[in-house]
Amino acid sequence: MLKIEYSLLSLIVAGTLIGVTYPTRLQHPELFLIAEVVAVVVVLWIIRLWLFINKPLKELNNALRLLSNNDFQSRLLPTPHPVVNKLVFVFNKMIDRIHLERVEQREQSYFLDHLIKATPHGIIILDYDEKIIQVNPTGLTMLEKEMDELVNAKLTETGNPLLSSLSNLPLNESIELQLTGGRRYRCQKSAFIFKGFQQQFIIIQDLYLDDIKKEKKAYSKVIRMMSHEVNNSVGAINSYVDTLKLFQPSDQELKEDYLDALEIIKGRNNSMATFMKNFASVVKVPDPQLEEIDFSKVCKDLIQLYHSDFTSLKIKVENNLPEKLNVVADPNLIEQLLINVLKNAKEALIETEDARKIEVSYNISSKTISIWNSGPEISEEVEDKLFTPFYSSKTTGQGIGLMICRDVLVKHGWDFSLFTNERKGATFEIKMATK
Repeated sequence: MLKIEYSLLSLIVAGTLIGVTYPTRLQHPELFLIAEVVAVVVVLWIIRLWLFINKPLKELNNALRLLSNNDFQSRLLPTPHPVVNKLVFVFNKMIDRIHLERVEQREQSYFLDHLIKATPHGIIILDYDEKIIQVNPTGLTMLEKEMDELVNAKLTETGNPLLSSLSNLPLNESIELQLTGGRRYRCQKSAFIFKGFQQQFIIIQDLYLDDIKKEKKAYSKVIRMMSHEVNNSVGAINSYVDTLKLFQPSDQELKEDYLDALEIIKGRNNSMATFMKNFASVVKVPDPQLEEIDFSKVCKDLIQLYHSDFTSLKIKVENNLPEKLNVVADPNLIEQLLINVLKNAKEALIETEDARKIEVSYNISSKTISIWNSGPEISEEVEDKLFTPFYSSKTTGQGIGLMICRDVLVKHGWDFSLFTNERKGATFEIKMATK
């Protein structure tokens, strides 16, 4: 457009000068010559002026185009105009700064995104209406939910007891929560500014594994020391008892009492050794050797193994597991887990005179195994202590079975709980990852 305007202006100026002097070209040829020279100079000057103005304007137009297209890679070229050159220099410097800041922001954003995904703590980000917009993988594992189930939902609408407990958590405050199965969490709500508005996020730290490590560190050394001393003493005492049998009295009546007393001593020694062996087994739960197994078959085989025991105690066992249930787990540890759970259920049912029943079922939607028995209910006070080391609600219990169950499940990364619901009795629930 500018080319046409400058061309027309040049033609008008040159034409006017020549047109005015043309009639007098014969009388005053020098004026006509001067007019032609002036016309040529004007045209050349206008062309130079057009070049002088057009290139800076083109570069300024390029600047607007770069900004509108968010192109921070290209730069403006120098122009003949010194003032415009200053603008070009400032613009290029500004573009360099913006480009550098954008690169830094992308790197920080990339780092922050990976940090959030890799952190061992759960992170939940809320929008301006306190609805969930993002949860990191650790948080999804803690909550046992999929992202589709949480996005755009308020904390109280998720149906998760942990999130419901956090709905009234004050900003910039930290609290500790304990849920069923002894799970303990430290939670904190904070905020950040995004696009000029405040957004909140919640950090959830699972204290359960830390508690288990501290517990094991506290009692494992003591148990090993006790086991070592007891086993040494038991071995020595049994040896002395066997030696004392050689010095039995000749009197038949005294001899029988003498030998019975020695057998009682040896029996108590062996009972103490077994007792310590059970305690030592708590700190010897190995790391799982994972492979694909059929959980249904393992459970079915164990129920068949204890069939006569259940029958003699009039315990009805109902196995509602699917025909095949593949999971990735350690078969030996899973077998030990089920033995302890079934043993606890059997011992609980002995305490009741009502109909005795054990029911094993699987919820395909939540991927949860439930082992229910119709025994005594579990009070809230007992429920909070069930997985505490060496705690037992039974007078003769050692509190070892549930500890072994807990360690096996924690090593597999499966969630669990033992509780009483509206169905009464007691339910041992295991949430696992199936294949």
